[in-house]
Amino acid sequence: MNGSQRRAPWAALVLLGVLVLGTAACDPITLLEPATPTEGYTVAYVIDGDTIDVTDPEGETQRVRLLGINTPEVAHDGDAGQCGGEAAADQLEELLPEGAAVELVSDDHADSEDRYGRLLRYVETEDGTDAGAALIAAGYAYAWAPGREPTPERMDDYEAATNTARTAGIGAWEKCPTLGESR
Repeated sequence: MNGSQRRAPWAALVLLGVLVLGTAACDPITLLEPATPTEGYTVAYVIDGDTIDVTDPEGETQRVRLLGINTPEVAHDGDAGQCGGEAAADQLEELLPEGAAVELVSDDHADSEDRYGRLLRYVETEDGTDAGAALIAAGYAYAWAPGREPTPERMDDYEAATNTARTAGIGAWEKCPTLGESR
């Protein structure tokens, strides 16, 4: 389901509320909107398999952690990377090349930011592809959420896709059968 399909029923209720309430009172009505997809972002840089920098509509760079997934760590600061880390980062770079337009989708069932101040969002491409789900399906990521945080809405689908990729031994699962067990 893409963002416009999720918003359509809600938008109709808002319109109905404006029509009903707007005619009863002459003052403008302020409606609180639920978290919705945000457009106008472009990929600035892929940090690793589950983290990107995006440029927002005002030209500011923001760090985004793909919500609901995890990938092995890439080598950095003298630490050796984990099995499958570089492959996951390469796969994400293919899916989200520098300059690609993306939509960031928040989740009312999950935190907005992680403990490092990164935005926690589903990242969708212009054609509606969920980047996290695509990485899982290709075998380069797995479903994950910290135990101390709320469970993301898409977790059941992500877990099913993780099990399918693991069982099939595709992507990083082929060379890294213990992918994700160290976390």
